[in-house]
Amino acid sequence: MRGPYERLKYDLRRVWECPVCHHRERTGGDVTYRLCPCQRKVEPTERICMKLIQDAGRRIEPARPDRQDRQD
Repeated sequence: MRGPYERLKYDLRRVWECPVCHHRERTGGDVTYRLCPCQRKVEPTERICMKLIQDAGRRIEPARPDRQDRQD
């Protein structure tokens, strides 16, 4: 990506939610699963991972309509 505008244009984080306590976290796009702090006390065979609510790569600002070139 080029320059600071391109970096701020897209939100490249993922949103995770715990199905047990409904705790939400934002992580980078490289995280593939998440374990909620409330599940750390539970037996490893009975743990429930957080669910992916929103995937990375969404635009922050709305897209501009395409410009139509005027021919004089």
